[in-house]
Amino acid sequence: MATVWRSQYAFARFFVGKTVRILNNASDLGARLKPESISIPLSRKYSNYAASPFVSKIQEQYEFEIVKNPPEWGYVERFLPLETVPQIKPKESYPSGWIAPKEEAKNLPYYIARNKNHQIPIYLEIGYRGQRKITKIKRIEGDIWLMNDLIKKYLKNKCNRYVETRVHEMGKFIDVKGDYVNILIDWAHAQGF
Repeated sequence: MATVWRSQYAFARFFVGKTVRILNNASDLGARLKPESISIPLSRKYSNYAASPFVSKIQEQYEFEIVKNPPEWGYVERFLPLETVPQIKPKESYPSGWIAPKEEAKNLPYYIARNKNHQIPIYLEIGYRGQRKITKIKRIEGDIWLMNDLIKKYLKNKCNRYVETRVHEMGKFIDVKGDYVNILIDWAHAQGF
């Protein structure tokens, strides 16, 4: 009975074949209702997927034409991002302050490879609500332990204190405890990376 009450026909189905008393119309008092006499709108709202009918034929609402390389595509291409970052044109200096890597750096026993945007991959990670700061040097190739010793020595001379580091040989990165991003970027530029 619960499913009958949920549909919009529930009220009419309940009174089909019964003697009812309609208060608004005195001439119909005690009349017997038949299924044909009930006028219910034909539109039906389906409450779930199982009760809805199968789709028989879908009509296309719009007519369209598939065209390869339409003339308007040139306007759209300007807004799409580039698939790869273009190579840098060599200059004396750049207005942004960016410094190009030097060829002599490839002869060192260690090397820091640039990322896809041609930047040195030295980042600052902040954790524990800003309490812990770790400088991460990524994409290190070659002798990572020699590079770790040189970084420790450089930071000890520059900051006049001992600096803790962690070397991850398989991940090819070095973690330095503290915020030394700018100092290490200057060191990397001096090395030629």
